[in-house]
Amino acid sequence: MQRTISNEISFSGKGVHTNKVSNLTLTPAKEDTGIIFRRLDASEDKSIINASYQNVISTHYCTELSNSFGTSILTVEHLLAALNGAGIDNLKINIDGPEVPILDGSSRIFLDAINSQKEILNKPKKIIRIKEKIEITENHSYASFEPADTLEINAEINFDHLLIGKQKMELLINEETFYDELSEARTFGFLKHAEKLHSRGYGLGVNLSNAIVLTEKTIMNINGLKYDNEFIRHKILDICGDLKLAGYGIIGKYTSVCGGHNLNYFALKNLFENPNAWVLEELDDQK
Repeated sequence: MQRTISNEISFSGKGVHTNKVSNLTLTPAKEDTGIIFRRLDASEDKSIINASYQNVISTHYCTELSNSFGTSILTVEHLLAALNGAGIDNLKINIDGPEVPILDGSSRIFLDAINSQKEILNKPKKIIRIKEKIEITENHSYASFEPADTLEINAEINFDHLLIGKQKMELLINEETFYDELSEARTFGFLKHAEKLHSRGYGLGVNLSNAIVLTEKTIMNINGLKYDNEFIRHKILDICGDLKLAGYGIIGKYTSVCGGHNLNYFALKNLFENPNAWVLEELDDQK
């Protein structure tokens, strides 16, 4: 059955890119609402942004959504990943600033709060079931959707850094695996890129409490990594967030090789441009 939350949940914190404080409140929503952002600091008639791949306006270092009036919201992926991991279908998200708070750089804080307030609604979930394999190549990256019995994510990254290198992971995604295997994996970045990022208006709020920061040979975080392969786990967390922009849960296998937010966006766009590759189904209560 579809899910929302039973009571309002609030968060406050700086954005990892803008360094601006935003106050965020998740509020319950009825069946078939979907996930909707509302910018409280915009005029009422220009404030609504639906969480849809069709509203992706930028994938530079994060996923940014915008409506037709130019009202936007940055860094939605970690919150959307938590909603995906908790199986939340319907939610209104009120925010008074330009960017979702980064908190600790993972989805765990969002997820713990959401899990304590989950509420089942009186209508079955709808899901996108992948029927045929489709694939895309974007520069040196590759992505595909193919049929499977559950949501599976197979990801690979390759960074020229001693602590990362080539990492691979394949994971069947459900509430338990998302919580245990992914939810604490933090975003990461390279110290040598900081100046370039700042010059473009990104990464202004990065610190060691909300990101893994890598120097040439090691990491600056004194407490080390949450998982030995935290980097690939965070990549899969990001994928879970970006796939939430499909509007429905996905039953199928998604493969990403050396990809990021841009690849995830183009993969979703390609999926919906190939209507023979998927079908929208209503789950019965036996599934």
